[in-house]
Amino acid sequence: MNRSGFPLIAWLLVGLLGIAAMLMSLGEQDTQVAPQVDSYSPSGISAFAEILKRQGFPIVVDQQPTYRANPNDVVINFVRKNSDDILMATQDAEDHFQTFFWSSIAKGATGIVVPLDLDYLKASQTASRNQPDTVKDTLTGEVFKVSRSRPADVEMDEPDGPATSVSFTIWTSKDQPFLKAHRVNNGTALVVRDGIGMTNRFIDHHDNARAFVSIVSMYLKPGGRVIFAEASFGNIHERGLLETIGPWANAAWQQLLFFGVVVVLTLGIRFGYAEESRRKQRGARELLEGLSDTFRRAKATDLALGTAWKRADSDLRLMLKLPKDASRAERDRHLPPSLQTALGRLEASMSMEQVSPDQALELIKRSQIEMDAFVGSHRLRLRRLAKLKT
Repeated sequence: MNRSGFPLIAWLLVGLLGIAAMLMSLGEQDTQVAPQVDSYSPSGISAFAEILKRQGFPIVVDQQPTYRANPNDVVINFVRKNSDDILMATQDAEDHFQTFFWSSIAKGATGIVVPLDLDYLKASQTASRNQPDTVKDTLTGEVFKVSRSRPADVEMDEPDGPATSVSFTIWTSKDQPFLKAHRVNNGTALVVRDGIGMTNRFIDHHDNARAFVSIVSMYLKPGGRVIFAEASFGNIHERGLLETIGPWANAAWQQLLFFGVVVVLTLGIRFGYAEESRRKQRGARELLEGLSDTFRRAKATDLALGTAWKRADSDLRLMLKLPKDASRAERDRHLPPSLQTALGRLEASMSMEQVSPDQALELIKRSQIEMDAFVGSHRLRLRRLAKLKT
């Protein structure tokens, strides 16, 4: 039995090609770093965000240039740097965000600065070749193995923000600071030496997950949230008017649209019984005027004369109770001479080629007058005869 369409082997090949394309897409390298929370690419941080969620930390993704943070929240600020280990912002929007971030720290907020190489492909290759850093907590003595994409002898970057009043090292690696805390007026900023271990490709290597979760939990207060400020690397979403007003405005707008659709649908649908259209009944006079107007416009006087003669002949035969096959002479035997003359002229005019409307109207009126006179006298005679019989 032959089957139409693609054979089974063709569908299998198409499925294999789709799976191969998906695997290639998932396994491709990122050329530039993009630490987005919803990204599953190598430079994304979706795995780290999922780990925080499973640890019970509330997660908030903020894409606004000016985020809103509570005093108990911790804001993660990703700073991209070039190959010369210089902290940089590739867009004006990122510069504006950094200015806002450090001003919020000075007002009492808490933030974590995580530097990442702009060339993620080169940084990830370096981190794969290098041995992990042995990082030690100076307070508790706890040791972590953390991925390293920078040379071990390179000094730690200082924050590109306002002057710090107090700064001290929290974690060290080979006598080099790995995590420093900077006191800026009323706020605190934690600066990490290398943040590549937070990305999806390296979060499961060594002690990266445990180390960065410890950094986040270090200053997160009860009731606080972990805010990923994605505007720090250019992933900015400006709030619209409805978002600025609040969530209730968006809900009200959706309800208004739904109400409009309901109104349009209900106006187009009739409820109840359908209205019956009652036609006005026309009278005999209007019918006669319509027929005469039709004959007049068509210049069909012969049709009008023929219609009038046939109607008169039919009425006379019916009134005189003559059979249908009765001759004209037998019919005229009961008629007065004046009516015979009127009907004869009416019948003769039917065969004429040109009869003016006025002449045709005069002939029809004359036959009608004679018909009314004969019918009236004949009915009166029948009525008298009926009384005599009674």
